[in-house]
Amino acid sequence: MVALEFLFLYLLLGIIRGFMFLSPLKIGDVILPNNLILAPMSGVTNSWFRRLIKLENPGAVGLVVTEFISIEGMTRQNEGSLRMMRFREEEAPISIQVFGNPIERMVLAAQMIEESGANIVDINCGCPVPKVVKKGGGCELMRQPEHLEKILKAVRTAISIPLTLKIRSGWDEENKNALEIATMAEASGVDMLTIHGRTRQALYRGEADWGIVADVAEKLRIPVIGSGDVVDAASAKRYLERGVAGVMIGRGAMSDPWIFSEIVAASSSTHFEVPSETKTIDVLLRYLSLLSADLPEKAVLGRMKQFATQVTRRVPGSTPARRAICTCKTTEEMISTLEEWREFLNGKSETRYRPPQTSAASGERFPQQAANLSSHRWRTNNA
Repeated sequence: MVALEFLFLYLLLGIIRGFMFLSPLKIGDVILPNNLILAPMSGVTNSWFRRLIKLENPGAVGLVVTEFISIEGMTRQNEGSLRMMRFREEEAPISIQVFGNPIERMVLAAQMIEESGANIVDINCGCPVPKVVKKGGGCELMRQPEHLEKILKAVRTAISIPLTLKIRSGWDEENKNALEIATMAEASGVDMLTIHGRTRQALYRGEADWGIVADVAEKLRIPVIGSGDVVDAASAKRYLERGVAGVMIGRGAMSDPWIFSEIVAASSSTHFEVPSETKTIDVLLRYLSLLSADLPEKAVLGRMKQFATQVTRRVPGSTPARRAICTCKTTEEMISTLEEWREFLNGKSETRYRPPQTSAASGERFPQQAANLSSHRWRTNNA
């Protein structure tokens, strides 16, 4: 009888696992709780944003990656570059991403990362920005496979923590060499590879080519992570079913800071409560609090406006509110504006609250909505 019960539970567990599309991820000797990764985004994935995403998605983020850091700045002890390296204990596990071209400085930067206590070193070979590419970094390294191989082997020898690489599908449609670079990287000791399914020429236009991502994943032994166009649980599931070991989420996390929790809930078939429209205000205020603890007011306002332009788009009719937020001159004014918007959102289905403040540009700060749209969930198509 006991044996039959055990067999039943074993089979039931197998069925449940069959429906789950997330799993732990092993990168070298680092084991992540799941295979969802917050992607590196220049000017975005600073320590405050990384902590915000982890706070909004408790237990749902497998790994966070820093915005990419110049090896020139790091190894020359530039204070700005060193500041970008810093992280809090609650952010772990964390990967620090670097970019550049000289082998010696890449090695030194990787050693600095290991000494900092970070879990993983990630080398950027996917940045398409001209100022990075012109100096031999980012996607330009995909056009220098022999030099890249020397970099990877030198870094692998110099550090003991996992080494990962992020690339694109290729330089352009005629030069898609992701498989060639991936095969070389695996042979050079790289522990994990991430592929953004667009070429350097495409930048962020069009749809990511997950066919090439899946093809590389099938041929490599090391984990291959896919990146590009992951915007919700459905897209994450669809791409994971292509055979990749995990997915990276970048721009999707800016427009939907709760995307990791949504994906985890879908994988485990548990209920996910769609965040209310006022939850957008809560996350903005939380980010403001995190930023204000360390940064001067001007810097806080700049980062808040950057985030607000993305996350507020999930709220229908938010254009006037977004305009009001982005014209704030002080954090006090921004807090007041956000709370005014909250009052409007809370009352629009009954009293349709309209704040008395007006804007010369729009004539009204938060215009009256024609219907109660609180149950509508806006979602961007970008990733």
